[in-house]
Amino acid sequence: MSTLEGILRKRKLGFYLKWAFLALAGLIFIFTLLICYPQVYYFADKVSYKNFQVYYDKKIPKEIYSILDTVHQLIQKSDCYDPRLKFKIFLRSDANKYTIFPGQFPDKSIGWTIGGIKNVFLHKSDCATNTAYNHLGHTRTLSSVLAHELIHVLIENKWFLKSKMAYFDKNSLSSFGALWKEEGYAEYIAGDLPITLEEGLKILNGEIPPKYVPHFEYFKYWLAVHYLVEEKHMSFEAILHDNLNLEDVLREAKLAQ
Repeated sequence: MSTLEGILRKRKLGFYLKWAFLALAGLIFIFTLLICYPQVYYFADKVSYKNFQVYYDKKIPKEIYSILDTVHQLIQKSDCYDPRLKFKIFLRSDANKYTIFPGQFPDKSIGWTIGGIKNVFLHKSDCATNTAYNHLGHTRTLSSVLAHELIHVLIENKWFLKSKMAYFDKNSLSSFGALWKEEGYAEYIAGDLPITLEEGLKILNGEIPPKYVPHFEYFKYWLAVHYLVEEKHMSFEAILHDNLNLEDVLREAKLAQ
């Protein structure tokens, strides 16, 4: 092979590598854009109301306004409410839609908030009846689920570093790996518990077996935070920064009932 041929081959290889790199970078950019801004390529309708932008896979019924009014009233009660913050909420009536990309609609939970970009996704919702569903068909009111998820957005907005560092604090993690303080506060603000106080206490005392463990876990988080706020008169910031053990708080909470 001549020197000239070798140079041309290297240039050609460099050309292909350059365009391959640019193509890969372009795909990564497009993927990131769609993850951060899914409204770019789907959703049939959008409503902008107060601090909320709601996207839905079909025409949004008028009932959404009363739902959002309730959500607004709930999150305003929190220690971390910020009237300047805007919320992006993505809903779908059909859980089989919009399943192409990971990191958007949850498969197992009823809803979740994508950290950093603060997008809220719910597994399945019916705006006309104020109902949210998980993958097993269990329901809660849509307004309470939205309030729960938006509390995560508000906590991250106000106490970003502390909320993230909680993942490295064994006392902030439950046995299920959830941040019990944050989840409990979200449940406390949202209301509409998936199980009753009486049923939850009976499960907690071992009188009846748990029917649905995730619901029971969230009941424990709610009970602990409810006790700390209502009985100990602690702010959520104090709860977040205090060295509190979930089981210790639950023992105190049970005695207070």
